[in-house]
Amino acid sequence: MMLIPEYHSLKAETHEGTIEVAVSIDGSSRLMPKIRMEPHVLGRLVEAFFSGELSFMSFDEHPKRLTGMSVTRVDKIPAVKLTARSLGDDDQLPADWENSDPQFFGALHGTDR
Repeated sequence: MMLIPEYHSLKAETHEGTIEVAVSIDGSSRLMPKIRMEPHVLGRLVEAFFSGELSFMSFDEHPKRLTGMSVTRVDKIPAVKLTARSLGDDDQLPADWENSDPQFFGALHGTDR
């Protein structure tokens, strides 16, 4: 079974020391809200993406092909944009996928903190 991260499960509980993350799906930035992630969670996502270990991400439990990540800084404030697209037949996402535990990427959620 393939495990893929759910975008919303990686959201930081507080805004202090976090990085704003935006998403563009199929060229639209209006489909998903911006969230804030802890730097170590974001670092793990970037590492997994660039190593080829992270090809898919779930957005509101809808899997998408993750196609890019960009990191910018404006006045010392970092911002990240994830780029994804809808799946096609050639993406070969297994039918038996599910959302991974956010702790795999260093995120804690709910009462786990």
